[in-house]
Amino acid sequence: MDVKRPLRFTYDPPVPLNLWGFAAITVPLVATPGASTAVVLRNSLAGGVKSGVATAIGANTGSICYGLLTAFGVALALQRWPAVWVALRVAGTVYLAWLGLRSLRAAFTYVGTDANGAAALERPSWARSVRDGFVTNVLNPSLATFYLLIVPQFIPRGAPPVSSTLTLTAFHVSLALAWHLTWAAAGGTLSQTLSRTRPRRILEGISGVALIGLAVKLLLG
Repeated sequence: MDVKRPLRFTYDPPVPLNLWGFAAITVPLVATPGASTAVVLRNSLAGGVKSGVATAIGANTGSICYGLLTAFGVALALQRWPAVWVALRVAGTVYLAWLGLRSLRAAFTYVGTDANGAAALERPSWARSVRDGFVTNVLNPSLATFYLLIVPQFIPRGAPPVSSTLTLTAFHVSLALAWHLTWAAAGGTLSQTLSRTRPRRILEGISGVALIGLAVKLLLG
């Protein structure tokens, strides 16, 4: 006579994420001024805190998109077609160079409110600020590399890939958004002072050179 053995249910605890190790990589990357930080600062100086906040929202929406792509396995597909990385680098370079040239043009043509009551340069709209931030991050190969190649390295074997990736994405976006909002507040606070012709032209010139320098670095890196 066969004796039935009682069913045993085993519980495997979830594999913890190495958030401390991830933070050690993420914090320096977020705190290093890059393309998204430059665009947030530029738009906040041009349009105040609201424009800076809108740019920050757009930039971090781009990060969320990469997080979703990584979570659902697109990273594996991109590794099989390296040409995608080349296209991304070229597109990002062109866009940053275009933003830089736009700033350089403003450095020579901007007329502030101190010039016989002349109207200041048109402030960027909320929609354009969101677009500037989003496109800058989406076309940034450094961000793509971070999400598609580095983030998966912090997902332990046996951990659920989707929820783990989304957790790491939320961690990164929270840090980056706080950093960008800090720059937006700083730029917005100075926007009134820097709305005068001479300071604003100097600032636009510096921004233009910085953005073009980032474009060259992106192209050569």
